[in-house]
This record gives sequence, C-alpha cells and structure tokens, in this order.
Amino acid sequence: MIGFYEASDDQVNRRVPDISCGFDEYPIFKDLYGNKTGTMKKIVLLSILPAIFSIFVSGQDSLHRFFDNPEMLQPFLSETRSSAIKVELASLNKLDENYYVSDHAGRPFMEVHLGTTLPLLYLANPQKKIRFSAGGFLGNVLLIDMFEETTAPVINTDYFFGLQAGMLKDLDYRHIKNFGFILIPVFHESTHLGDEFALHGYHDIPGFRRINVSYEAWEIAAVINDPGTIKTNLLSAKAGFQRLWNYAGGYYSADSLETKGNAVAPSLKNYTYFMQLNLQRTKGFLCSPKWMQVFSAEIYNRLKFSYDSPIPEARSWNLNLYLGWEHVSGGAGRNIGFYVRYYHGIIPNGQFRNTDGYRYLALSIVYH
Repeated sequence: MIGFYEASDDQVNRRVPDISCGFDEYPIFKDLYGNKTGTMKKIVLLSILPAIFSIFVSGQDSLHRFFDNPEMLQPFLSETRSSAIKVELASLNKLDENYYVSDHAGRPFMEVHLGTTLPLLYLANPQKKIRFSAGGFLGNVLLIDMFEETTAPVINTDYFFGLQAGMLKDLDYRHIKNFGFILIPVFHESTHLGDEFALHGYHDIPGFRRINVSYEAWEIAAVINDPGTIKTNLLSAKAGFQRLWNYAGGYYSADSLETKGNAVAPSLKNYTYFMQLNLQRTKGFLCSPKWMQVFSAEIYNRLKFSYDSPIPEARSWNLNLYLGWEHVSGGAGRNIGFYVRYYHGIIPNGQFRNTDGYRYLALSIVYH
C-alpha cells in the first residue's frame, strides 16, 4: 500500500515515467500530422454529411435550428460509454491483479460518469417526417476506491469524445413509431491509470506494465423506436458496429520505460459490435406517466486484450443491464432516474480490459 514516506537520494534520482495524460498520447493529434491517409479518410467521410442536408432543406415547411438539443437519437441507458451523468455505488468481484490493496472485494467502490452533448445543427421536414441532427459529445468514466482508508485513490479514468450525425424517420405503425441511423465519423478514447496505482506498480511490482489505451474509431448504428422522443410504453432496439481508423495501430501502445523493458504484445483486431434493447413503461403495474419504469440491456462483443504473446487476443460477449425508474419532468432537458445496474464480462475500464470474469452490481443515479 502506498503511504507517505521520506524518499532516499536513490529514489529521488530514479527516473520515473511520465504518467500524465499529455497531448502526445492522443493518436488523433499524431494522425493529423503523421498519418495523411487516415486524415483524408476522415475528411472524405465528413464531407459527405452536408450532402444529406438537401433532404431536409427542400420543402416549404422545413425548419432548422443551431445549438439546440433536439433530444433525438440519444444514447440508450445501458450504453457503456455515453454522455449521461451517472453516480454508482458498486460491489465488484475482482480488479487488476496488480492492484496494491488485496481486500477490495469486501467494500463498495464508486464509478462516476460525467458527460455532455454539444448540439450543432437540427433540421426537420414535417412533410417528409424526417429529422436530422449533428453535433458532438464528450465524457469520462472514473473508477474510485472511495472507501479505501489511506488515500481513496482514483484507480482509472477513461476519456472520450466524438462527432455524431443522425437521421430519424417518423412512422405511424402500431409497434414501430420511428427508425433512424447514427453515424459517428470520429470517436476517440484514451485512458489514464491512477497515479498511486501506477507509481506503486512501477516501483514495487517487477512485472508491472503501464499500457496506453488510446484509439480512434468510426461507428454506425441503426435504431428502431428512439426512446428519447417518445415517453410512453415502448420497446426500442439499437444495433451498431465500430471499427478503428488505424487498423494497424490497434487499441493500445506501450512505452518501454513504462513497461520497464518488458515486451507487450500488440493489439491486432480492430472492430467491435453491439445490440441494445430498451423497454420503458408509463402505463401498467409499478409505473406512471411521472415515474417511467425502464429496463435497458446492452450486449457487446468486445476485444479482450492480451499483453503477452503466448495468450492470443479473444472476442468476448459482455452484458450490461439497468432496471429502475425515471422521473419524467415533462419539460425539455435531462431527467433523473434511480436504477440497479449489473455488468458481467471483461473489465471495461482502461488497461484492465485484459481481465474477464468481472461482475459489477451497483445502485445508480442517472441524470439522462
């Protein structure tokens, strides 16, 4: 366990790796200058989006708004990385084998999600019953050993941001109210291992390696019955596919100093896919128009990392569930909800994505 101590001259002079999260760690900045092919792909893809605008601006009744959140095609409640604000008190069965506190399974942890959307443009054509939105989003996820008595360390922080465009077509069928498509041409995620964890591992664990999980990807998804636009009994579904921009670069990299010279097997696979279901009820048992019952599930096929060559990378199915109630305020903006969350699969945080068999049970307050 790390505590306060007086460092010797040898410790003071020892070279310690930079565990800060600087701009040079982000492939998105390297790509702008070093990988011209990847940059051109982004430019071409982004240039397609203005062509879609013509679908909406044609017609006498079309309208547009800037910097106004249309509340359409928002993330499902169960989405692992989203712009929702969540505070969760959790029990978990394991952590990375190098974590320096051995009794972590006997006390609660906290996971905090902080995020926001950045709306840019909203277009609508009432005659065609089609809506379009474009903007961005950003957020982070912190895993905190809040009730550890010595320092209550932040174990890991994941940062992410992206650009998003979406199109929604309204329908008038009994069970299908709308369908839409979401394009995320640029998604970036990077992670930062907690300082206490990293320092303890570097000094006291011979085989410790700090892995820089950082990548850029694009994503496409289809949605039926967008839950953010309808507050009544509704079954919604979403399916998506995400792939790296830099196929050869993989999801992570490693610096020889931060791995103390230990070899790290590269990341080779470059895509993930998922399906989400969302059932909401405002009529019936244990629900009302003010207290909407929500069950949300995400089934995600992700890559289980392997930092050792003898152990190959493997695909892994991961399950994320939420069940609870959302207070529907009736006005524009976010609503607050109270849920129970259960997750099973690989650890979704930072460089710990090489560990499976992770079970996470939490009480969750969501501002969504």
